[in-house]
Amino acid sequence: MRVKHPIVIVEDSPAIGMVLKNYLEKLGYDQIHTCDTGSSAMTTFSDLVSQKLHPIVLLDYMLPDMDARSLLTQILEIQPDAKVILETATEKSDEGIKELIRIGAYHYIEKPIRFENLKSVIGTIEQEDALFEHEMEITSKSSGEQSSENLDSAGVEEQVDYLLKIANQATESKFVDYVGHDEEKVKQYLKKLESLGKVISIGEEKEISCNTCNSSKTSQRFFCPSCKSTNFKLGKLIECYDCGNISDENTYSNNKCPQCSKELKALGVDYRIMNNHYICNDCKDFFPEISSEYLCLKCENIFSLEEAKWKTSKIYKLVNTK
Repeated sequence: MRVKHPIVIVEDSPAIGMVLKNYLEKLGYDQIHTCDTGSSAMTTFSDLVSQKLHPIVLLDYMLPDMDARSLLTQILEIQPDAKVILETATEKSDEGIKELIRIGAYHYIEKPIRFENLKSVIGTIEQEDALFEHEMEITSKSSGEQSSENLDSAGVEEQVDYLLKIANQATESKFVDYVGHDEEKVKQYLKKLESLGKVISIGEEKEISCNTCNSSKTSQRFFCPSCKSTNFKLGKLIECYDCGNISDENTYSNNKCPQCSKELKALGVDYRIMNNHYICNDCKDFFPEISSEYLCLKCENIFSLEEAKWKTSKIYKLVNTK
């Protein structure tokens, strides 16, 4: 029997954290860690990764000490293929949620959490891992018979089929990156699947690729423009017109400016609110936009958006034959 993943629950509500822990224990998980802050979650996650483990993370969208995007970015820096499941009452159509999914969140679960949805998502992760291990066994046997540079057509087809099974759709370049070699065989097999009606082409996508090795397997990382820290949050700033102080809304206790102690009564007269600003928890600087860079997951090259190469690649989608 396969050993189940450890699970890190990042939830500032102790009651919800305990309910989730109890339910996951019933599903057979025995390594469950509950954290009520982003900083404690990072410590726990880092410790588990140092033990060569791959934790599943249940991430609450709203945390008391850091923005969910900041925590997600830090997690993916440590383990780029980490499975992070967002849990929030915010609509999936919300731009903030969409951005987290684009960054690399694995899935999204609405609050209040329905246990059957949680069971389904975690079950899918376990199934994917089982399939991946099976695939690695096949590849390992193959490599004993021939070099990876000369993987036969059957091996290429099996890996393409596997990626379709777990991803449902992907770009042509993603298939090539996944197989790792023999671009022409991958393209020929995709065309064969399309002619058989097993996949369809649903357009093209422009992708960022590494400026060193040309791989499109990249991860975008976000950081503070001032100190380069990834420990930031999205919040509101308040500017006091009398003294010019600008700081996080949480520093304005009892509607009084933390610098001059004036009571702020009238919006637009005494103060203004600056929405959607990023606040660095380390250097305390704030900014309307965050800086970012890209990490190539193949050669580990780090590059900026301006330095990136671009690929235009066809998107193939698996046809549902059920």
